[in-house]
Amino acid sequence: MKFRYLIVLLGFWINTAWPDFSDATITSHPFYPHDGPYVLEIKGDWPSDCHPGEQQPVIRAYDGGTALIEFKTVVVHITCNPVPTPYRVLVDMSDVVGSVDGSFDQLDVTIRFGGAETTRTLLLSCPEDGACPASPATTVWPEHGLFENSSLHSQGLLIDRQNSAVAAYPLIYDENGDSKWLIAGGRVVEDVFFAELFELTGGQCLGCPLPQQPPDVLPVGSLTLLVDRPGTLQARINHGPFEEYQSLVFGYQTFRVGSSGQQSLTDLEGRWGISENRGSVPHLGDLTDYLPGAFDLVRENIVNAGGDVLPDGQESYLVFTTTGGELGQLVCAGKTAVDGTTTFCEFIDATDAAEPLFRFYQNGPSSLSIEFARLAITVGIPPGGKAVRLD
Repeated sequence: MKFRYLIVLLGFWINTAWPDFSDATITSHPFYPHDGPYVLEIKGDWPSDCHPGEQQPVIRAYDGGTALIEFKTVVVHITCNPVPTPYRVLVDMSDVVGSVDGSFDQLDVTIRFGGAETTRTLLLSCPEDGACPASPATTVWPEHGLFENSSLHSQGLLIDRQNSAVAAYPLIYDENGDSKWLIAGGRVVEDVFFAELFELTGGQCLGCPLPQQPPDVLPVGSLTLLVDRPGTLQARINHGPFEEYQSLVFGYQTFRVGSSGQQSLTDLEGRWGISENRGSVPHLGDLTDYLPGAFDLVRENIVNAGGDVLPDGQESYLVFTTTGGELGQLVCAGKTAVDGTTTFCEFIDATDAAEPLFRFYQNGPSSLSIEFARLAITVGIPPGGKAVRLD
């Protein structure tokens, strides 16, 4: 078995003790990349101390057996925190995968920062003669539509998808301020997307005669996407940093909730339909045994089913059949921190008002993931699926 030894060297530490890497986790996306491209995700907590600003990982050396990654500081500042600070680093290994010959089945990852370091071992493929750890990875497809990053002014990302096939259009400008038409096409593998990026030029302008030659399609680099959730993407163009993009909500009402109005919820009122139904046989695993194929949500934002005022930061809806029969109540709360402004809802039906039957997660303005929440009757694979707007 050949090994790939990766040293992650974090530089530029200001006025602080060495970090504690004991809780660090390293995951590859996809979980078993074999000889294909992959993204390394490194997560943990810095101690409650001062640390420098934002850094970008750069692969300095790679020979198939070893790699050296240093961090280039892109924003300098010192932040002091009274509590441990979560960190998350994404390293795009597609930059170097395939640059040397060989098949590598295992990856030893060493994270080093000053005087602290830790090593983790990852399997890149299942050994033929041994037990293969079950992959926790599941397919996560990006939501259709427009995505934005609030720190990147007047830029965006347009996503179109049919099953796992994705067309991604970065909406960017050149150094002259002129818009550029870029496109990348490929397929999502588990939760990552790697594709070559092309620029189209020489097409037909508005009101102009048809050009004698078709538009030029020129390769201009690469695009990598890591799908955190269908409505949240980590996107990297060429050798730049990963930037987080959130699905753009338009055409639907949004409102601010919470004591400081820091949470943003998209109004879910309208008609919804089950588009995916994941479960098992017998019927306890079938989503449509509990929810019809189409249902209506009507906003009820004043009181809950018990007559009490809802806690600050929450909104509620009544769930009806399309013929007007009441099915239960959906109570929603915005999430901050890691989950951004993702809407999290609990569906409570008449059979047990003390325990939610399903949890709903908003993937984007027009899509909801549904997970079974009640443990008492879970049999086999619990029911779950996805609902989309019909109105």
